[in-house]
Amino acid sequence: MKILILGGTVFLGRHLTEVFLSRGHHVTHYNRGLSNTRLFPEVEKLRGDRNLNLLPLRGRAWDAVVDTCGYFPRQVTASAKVLYPHTPLYAFISSVNQYADFSVRGVNERYSSAATIFQAAQSDPPLTPETYGPLKATCEKAVQEIYGNRALIVRPGCLVGPYDQAHRFTYWVRRTAAGGAMLVPGSPDQVWQIIDVRDAAEWIVRMLEEERAGIFNVVGPEQPISASQLMQQLTSSAGSDARTIWVDAEFLRTSSAGKRWLDLAEWSDLSPSMAHLYSIDNTHAVATGLCFRPLAVTAQDVLTWLELRGPRGADALDPEGEKDLLRARGRYAMALPR
Repeated sequence: MKILILGGTVFLGRHLTEVFLSRGHHVTHYNRGLSNTRLFPEVEKLRGDRNLNLLPLRGRAWDAVVDTCGYFPRQVTASAKVLYPHTPLYAFISSVNQYADFSVRGVNERYSSAATIFQAAQSDPPLTPETYGPLKATCEKAVQEIYGNRALIVRPGCLVGPYDQAHRFTYWVRRTAAGGAMLVPGSPDQVWQIIDVRDAAEWIVRMLEEERAGIFNVVGPEQPISASQLMQQLTSSAGSDARTIWVDAEFLRTSSAGKRWLDLAEWSDLSPSMAHLYSIDNTHAVATGLCFRPLAVTAQDVLTWLELRGPRGADALDPEGEKDLLRARGRYAMALPR
């Protein structure tokens, strides 16, 4: 197949490129040429900013396009119009955040999307946590209006793995490997869903090879795991002596330093409307072949990559800050009414 990837060199796009190439497909990247420009010398590289210029795509034809970097409906509408109908399949990477409500367990593809308040906007609104979901929902509609039943709408959850640009999962891989008394916010029973980015990439490639379309929640693992199970498995895969000390989220909210740990443990401080963000139904994608490698394999591969890359930004450890919070937590607990 001839494949066009809008993006292609950062995280999911990078893994998609590797899978496409490993399966003998011809890949073209269209991006600004700002990230990892030396990767994939065998890939055709078209340079441009999709916000300003789609001329390099005009008059060209591919078997499928994967849009990894569409955040605004204007962007997605423009690229879909340029590519249709000469590129017959459009895979759009959306997000589970496009759902309107997570107050119930088991949200599936039939649940309502976030309010499409940006559909008629003439200019791009700010991209914030509040606008991200509605914008993705509107982008999905933009693709479907042009491609109809030839659109593959991919709604990933929390993607993790080598080259992860976020910091939450990478922090816990690094922290469990370091061992010792380990502060973890929230309840050990709270569930969390993660999927190895390589499992998502392999599924997307197979779907395009089979010319399949539709809407899919691409989340994992096959069954949600609790925060306690996650820590146990990460500790075991690292062969460390990490000892989990669960710290109440309410205490961490009272400390400016504690807010960092709340951010690192996203499962620990969910509002009622987001209570089941990590209990999303994935049976539709599993029925089409989505499968999952063991968490231990993901953790080991991420740790290897982190050791090569070195600590950076938010996933760097703060042992002294952690110790201070644990000591303060002890004083806080003693002061509570009995």
